[in-house]
Amino acid sequence: MTYSTLSEALYAYLSTPGYEPQEMVDIARGMGVPPARRSELKALLAEEVRKGNLLKLRKSLYVLRRLQSGTLTGRISRRGERIFYVPDERSAAQLAALRPGENVSALLVNPHRSRGAMDGDKVTVSVKVQAPVHRHTRHRPRAAETHLEVRVLEITSRGHARWVGIYKSTGRYGHLAGDGRSCPAFVRLLTPPPAEVLPGMMVVAEPVSYPIANSEATARIAQVLGWPEDEGVQITSIMHKFGLADTFPPEVLEESERIPDTISEHELKQRDDWRQRCVITIDPETARDYDDAIAVTRHGSNWELAVHIADVSHYVRPGSALDMEAQSRGNSTYLPDRVLPMLPPRLCDGICSLREGEDRLTRLCLMQINRQGKVFKAEFRDAIICSRKRLCYPQVLEVLQGKSATGDAEVDAMIREAGKLAQLLRRKRFEAGALRLDTPEIRLITDDLGAPVDVEVETSDEAHQLVEEFMLAANEAVAHALNAHSLPTIYRVHEAPDTAKLSELAQELKAYGIKAGTLATREELNAVLEIIEDHPDADMLKVRVLRAMMRARYATDALGHYGLAKGDYCHFTSPIRRYADLVVHRAFCRLSGTPAAPLPSPGTLAGIAEHISETERNSASAENEAQQSMMARFLELQCESEHPRVWDAVVLACWPQGLAVEVPLLKVKGFVSGADLPADTSWYFERHAERWTSTDARCLYPGSKLRVKPTRVDSATGFADFKPA
Repeated sequence: MTYSTLSEALYAYLSTPGYEPQEMVDIARGMGVPPARRSELKALLAEEVRKGNLLKLRKSLYVLRRLQSGTLTGRISRRGERIFYVPDERSAAQLAALRPGENVSALLVNPHRSRGAMDGDKVTVSVKVQAPVHRHTRHRPRAAETHLEVRVLEITSRGHARWVGIYKSTGRYGHLAGDGRSCPAFVRLLTPPPAEVLPGMMVVAEPVSYPIANSEATARIAQVLGWPEDEGVQITSIMHKFGLADTFPPEVLEESERIPDTISEHELKQRDDWRQRCVITIDPETARDYDDAIAVTRHGSNWELAVHIADVSHYVRPGSALDMEAQSRGNSTYLPDRVLPMLPPRLCDGICSLREGEDRLTRLCLMQINRQGKVFKAEFRDAIICSRKRLCYPQVLEVLQGKSATGDAEVDAMIREAGKLAQLLRRKRFEAGALRLDTPEIRLITDDLGAPVDVEVETSDEAHQLVEEFMLAANEAVAHALNAHSLPTIYRVHEAPDTAKLSELAQELKAYGIKAGTLATREELNAVLEIIEDHPDADMLKVRVLRAMMRARYATDALGHYGLAKGDYCHFTSPIRRYADLVVHRAFCRLSGTPAAPLPSPGTLAGIAEHISETERNSASAENEAQQSMMARFLELQCESEHPRVWDAVVLACWPQGLAVEVPLLKVKGFVSGADLPADTSWYFERHAERWTSTDARCLYPGSKLRVKPTRVDSATGFADFKPA
């Protein structure tokens, strides 16, 4: 073994995932270094510590100080004043070797080492283990005292091609006031503004230079959006901020117009004809496109479940203008007052939508399920259907509860049978360890002008669960078959949560009086979720559990889905609104025996998987920001109302000035002044107990519930002032 080989072997050993700081003797034993060469290893360790490549901790433990494989890649996430580096999959695996057992999913970046990177920028960085400086002692740090220092080396691509902010008239041409996250807080304008722009208006600017080191950001105004308080302006600004388009390029629209409205006889002959069978769609009342339909038949103690999915791949061919645009968008985006579809309306609302009474092409996953809830046979076919009924969730729920009927006895009987099967599948899924993380969703209802006029709570009732379980079953069956046949495709994966995050979650739950244990298994997590279900702060605590989970993503390997407790899982059931499903449908052709174009190479698929994971994150961020913006506007209108609605709030903290509160249903935080507490008695703040107490022995402390109504809202932050109702 040469010296260079010993050096290479040392770094390979120290970079092993799960490596913990070790003494020289343990390192030698782990590397298999013979006793005769241990003095050489000792000298090598000392030399690498001197060079700064290794760090020698207390008790003579050694750890890598920097990665030897060069730079890492990832993206920047700005959260308030703090800047974080979020590593990509490859870089996260390398970081795990530096800090085994620690949470390395987001690392803090010193602003002076960020090169002015903005939120969403893709970057290359260097990372090293940094020890605290002890100037007057020869103190060696403990492993717990060290931290990872991140330095941005290069910004490889910008997360935001345009900046959105408020125009200010100061300076020669004025400047743009941004949010400091997606747009710099101060942007100097280089050219005269358009004549119609006035101070305080919201504008879109094209960047000229970025705020790197001491240089300031500069830009030119590209578009004037209007006054921030005007209806629709905030949503339009969010679309620009996240690069979302509400129109399609002319070549894409022209291509969609050339698609025929009718189905050829040749195509009909090649497909299973289900037009005379009882097939129905079940969707939200507001849905405009219908991409899934079901049929359930009982055969003795078994069921036959047919899941029909719109055959978008028949119309969107690989490499076409439609395909390239759909891939670029990655998915549809759902904003409170509009939908930004992945495909042009002619497809998503027309020929691909499984409308009632109209012939449509589908991909069929036909499953045979026994009374134990196990899919013992799955077939994959191309089919044609004519939907018997277009139903919405409330209608189906009333049939399941025996309160109403659809007017078609065969449909009613099938819904009742489908309800039994869905509940069996749901029970079996949770027995297998699936996490119970259902949370109510708030949908804002807007008027014709786009103003929010009401909110609607959507809960997971039996009708929603029926559709959900059938779609999960189809996704799993298709993924299992594609994996078994080694067909290249894209899977939906959800890895096990980081142990460091679970440890932090357990500590948080302990503060709420919940004994969480280690949370190392799904069984422990589900046990905690059962306790949370009856907790006064259930919604808030479920959100904290969700934050501790890994984010689901797309990958070319079947890595399983932790939350659903499934080994093979893909997205197959929504090709109208997700590009991943369209990719799966093209691989599905090999299962159904349909002639098809060659499948993409593994490298191409990996690139698509990474891209659509990013577009999904981008859309989710835009949807959340739009929801918060519209919620703030809704509460503003409530403040102006003579009879504002009253909401259940939870006290988060108590201060001498008043109470920090949150309305969990709306996900809005705010403040209740101590002066506004009920005037039927006197209130005073007990500093030692951090609570507000009244003279008639009432108490308000963290975790207390109270009913509140809004009095003022900060539209920029969404933070609200409340008064007790």
